[in-house]
Parts: sequence; structure tokens; C-alpha cells
Amino acid sequence: MYKSLKNKLPEIISDIREIDEILKAESEQLQISEDRVFDLIDQAHFQSATWAISRLENIFNVVGSVDDSLETRRNRIADKQGTNIVASKSVLINLVNRYLMNNSADIEVLHEIYHFVISYNLDDLQMFSEITKMVEKTKPAHLGYTMRSGVFEVLKFNEKVVANNRRYRKVKEVSWRNPLLLENNEVIL
Repeated sequence: MYKSLKNKLPEIISDIREIDEILKAESEQLQISEDRVFDLIDQAHFQSATWAISRLENIFNVVGSVDDSLETRRNRIADKQGTNIVASKSVLINLVNRYLMNNSADIEVLHEIYHFVISYNLDDLQMFSEITKMVEKTKPAHLGYTMRSGVFEVLKFNEKVVANNRRYRKVKEVSWRNPLLLENNEVIL
């Protein structure tokens, strides 16, 4: 900052010792002021905001917690700003995956009943209410949706098992990705 100030003056004036001392003192204060102005500009944008993130949450009407990480709070604001995009299957999957620990979201579209099912691994779930809010804001208004969690593991049975008042027939393995219950409390295998 000092050199840029000195270069703006004519050589005759900048060579004066008193002027040189004034430029050194002023350049420090100008640098501090410039840094503060750039920091203030950074706080106006959610991607770079730190100490003003709560103010931005109020502006965008986003409910957050002080205990949440700065990145999570920024993601909420980004989701709120980005809700005017066209919702496609991939957009919704990316939206749900943003709030999961691992990218386990999958969407099954049921065209005949204008509905879609969002499946995700229960172990990856972090913020269910955030997911439902953002899906509700992003999805097309004429579509209904269902959130379905599960544990995507393969269980092996060697004989007939009764658990939770349900009868399981003898099978080699069961994939727990889709709901298996019938109305008569028996499992289809």
C-alpha cells in the first residue's frame, strides 16, 4: 500500500522526508480500512460469510442452530436461494444427498399416480426435517412424494423366524431395500 501511494505522487513531493513519513503512517491505516471493507463485502455473500451468517439466515428466513457447522448453515441458505430451479430426478437426489452422511439417496418415480418415492439408508440420515422442507419447496406442485428409509443390508435366514409378530418363511437371503409387509402381517419373500 505504501509503494502504491508513493507512486501516485510526483517525485519531487514524495522525496520529502515528512511526506514520506506521512505516507508510511497513512498506508497502514488505509490497509486496515481496505481489509475491513473487503471483509464486510465477504459477509454479504453466504458462500464467504462467517460472522454475519446469522444475519443472512434472518434475511432468507432460514431457521438454523448456532451449534450447526458453518458449512451446514451455508448449505441451508444456498438451498433457499436455489429453490427456483427446475426440479428433475437428479436435482432431487443431489438435494437429499446433501443432507445425508453418504450419498445413498435414490428416487423411484411412479408415473401412473404422479408420485415419487425417496429412498435412503437410515444409517446416513442426519437432518430429516431439513430434507423434507427442501424437497417440499423444490418438487413440482402436482407431485406427491414419500420418504422411505431402510437399512440396505442382506440378512440370511436358515430356518423359519418369528420376529415382531411377523412370520418369515425359510429363505436364503432377504434384501431390506423395499417394504416387504403384507396386510396379514406376513412377509413376501
